Amino acid sequence: MIEVVNFIVHSFDLDHLDLAWDVSDTAEVVERYHFYVLRSVDGIAGPYEVIAGPFDNCNKFRDPDVKLLHKWRFYFYKIRIVHKDTKAVTEFGPEALAAKPDRITLEINHRMELLLREKVGRKCLFFPVLTSGQRCPQCWSVGKRGNTTGRAEQQNCLTCYDTTYVGGYATPILTFVQIDPGPVEPQLTDISERAMMNTTGRTSAYPPMKPRDMIVDPQNARWQVEKVPPTAKRGAIGHQELVLHMIPKPDIRYAVPVLDPLFEYNNREYTRPMNTGSVK
Repeated sequence: MIEVVNFIVHSFDLDHLDLAWDVSDTAEVVERYHFYVLRSVDGIAGPYEVIAGPFDNCNKFRDPDVKLLHKWRFYFYKIRIVHKDTKAVTEFGPEALAAKPDRITLEINHRMELLLREKVGRKCLFFPVLTSGQRCPQCWSVGKRGNTTGRAEQQNCLTCYDTTYVGGYATPILTFVQIDPGPVEPQLTDISERAMMNTTGRTSAYPPMKPRDMIVDPQNARWQVEKVPPTAKRGAIGHQELVLHMIPKPDIRYAVPVLDPLFEYNNREYTRPMNTGSVK
């Protein structure tokens, strides 16, 4: 099976993204394989859809169906290779328009992930909010002539979870996040009093987070990402600091199904137990 190397996404234009890759040295006939380009918007874990292919012995592709004016929308790409005879499938990626980390940044990522996994982090589910796709047919305002007001007409929609896009969120990702304890503050409204909580947190460079994404902890507390001040070296993300807002319990986002079981992660104990007995 052939392999794809040097897979990059780059562009100096707001109208398209350019993909380029190489095929590693091989004795196989490259023409025996089909190449496909897959893309996911917002979710690095998917869902991915085929946007181009099949190609024969191709190593470049230009994607014009992008909207790069959005400040925090992510486009992730994969290359799929299918053998024409055996139908064997191999995928490479994902890759996005981002700076490549050097060895120091990779070591920072490794140590941050180790710290979160072994000491200070908690196992959480990360839900990337959708910023494009099919508009919600239940709440999105569309007139008889197809015109739209650009807003939702109702709240607590089970089709889009008030994101205005069908499904609301991309494929969730299991990750480790350190969430700091925060003060509980009362918020008075005309009809009730709510307990509000805003706090901070941090995670590694993966998965990339953006405002309005959602994090679910093992106690089913659901947090909306408000800000993501990252730490970067030469443009490559080392780790992500988070400003979080606890979503109130009556919110429709508590109806987002959680399919993966969540449980507390048992931290590895690096210190030996203290001997409290008397020393003779």
